[in-house]
Amino acid sequence: MRLKIFTFAVLFMLTNYVMAAELSIPEEKTVIQFHTKLGDVTFAHAMHAGLSITQCTTCHHKMMPEDTVVKPCHDCHQHKSEETAPKTKKAFHTRCTGCHEYTVAGGQHAGPVKKKCRLCHIKPPKEQAK
Repeated sequence: MRLKIFTFAVLFMLTNYVMAAELSIPEEKTVIQFHTKLGDVTFAHAMHAGLSITQCTTCHHKMMPEDTVVKPCHDCHQHKSEETAPKTKKAFHTRCTGCHEYTVAGGQHAGPVKKKCRLCHIKPPKEQAK
């Protein structure tokens, strides 16, 4: 029994190592800042990409395996149009909180699930008057 558990653990670690090695997130995209009216949202892209529950297509849902360039979300999710895809705000809120809620329901730790804006949107500190 111990040999089976050990074998499974080694295979799991090797699979995660290979998957992480195949991820090619550009250096400037390992952490992404979204600037919004309510405050900046910091997205730990590399950390999310390394999770066992996600694949690139989880978020980059229009990406095809043969694609070499990932299109920015805003290319489809326009700020002012909902003709082809939901607005950026709606798409991000649905995708992010939905995944966090799903993960927590599965008994794992995840990011914010409460619909409190300030948990994700952080106002930069104001420069102090001199």
